[in-house]
Amino acid sequence: MQPTDVKAAYTPEAYNSLPGLKSASQRLQDSGGESIITGPIRDIFMRHKVNKAYGVALLHKHFSIKPTERLVDIRNVSSPWQTGGDTDPVLKKYNGVIVPRSLRFLNGDLLPYEFDFSAEEPSTESNAEFLQQLSAFLHQNGLEEVLGLRLLESRDPNVSVEVTEGTSNIMMPRGAVDTQQLIPAMWVFSTDGDDFCDCVEYCYSDRDGSHTGDGTHGCG
Repeated sequence: MQPTDVKAAYTPEAYNSLPGLKSASQRLQDSGGESIITGPIRDIFMRHKVNKAYGVALLHKHFSIKPTERLVDIRNVSSPWQTGGDTDPVLKKYNGVIVPRSLRFLNGDLLPYEFDFSAEEPSTESNAEFLQQLSAFLHQNGLEEVLGLRLLESRDPNVSVEVTEGTSNIMMPRGAVDTQQLIPAMWVFSTDGDDFCDCVEYCYSDRDGSHTGDGTHGCG
C-alpha cells in the first residue's frame, strides 16, 4: 500500500513501539547519521517543495501510554490525554479538535503518533507523490523505524528544547538547559545556502545519560 493520506487510523502501537531517545539517536548514527537527512532526504523535500509543510523527526517515544490515550500538545506542553480508544485521527474535544502532528510510516501506512490540540481542524493537503517517494527511500535504506514526519504549521520557533517533568513534556527556549546535553530530534530545510538544513528541536538528557522526569522523552 502506498501512503497518500496523513489521516490513517490512529493506533497506540504507532507510538508505543517507538524506541527511547538514546536508542533512536544511535539507530540514526548506525544508518549514516545526519548526512542522510541533509543529503538525499533533503533532496526529496526540496524536489516536491514541501519543506515549509513538513520537517524530519527522529522517531522515539517519551514514555509508554495506555491503549485509551494519545499524546497531545497544547501551548508547548504535551501529555497523555484520554480519548477512549477512538481510532479516528481527528477527534473533537473541549470545544476544539485533536489533530495529527507527528507521523510515521508503518506497515505501508502513514500513521499519526503525536497530536496537537487546536481550536479548529487545519486544512492539510498531502502530497501523494512526495509521500510515496519518501516512504520508498526510508524503506530501501532501513529508516522506516528511524525517521518520520512532523507537520510544521503549529511549531513555535521560539522554543526548541524539550524536557520532561513526570508525564508532561515541556518545550523551552534554547539556553534553558545545558546545551552539551542536547540530542538533535527534528530538522527543517530551506533554500538558503547558509542554512539549508537546520536542526530546530532538541531533546534534553541530564548528565548521567537519563532524561529529566520519569521515563524517556523526545521532541517531534
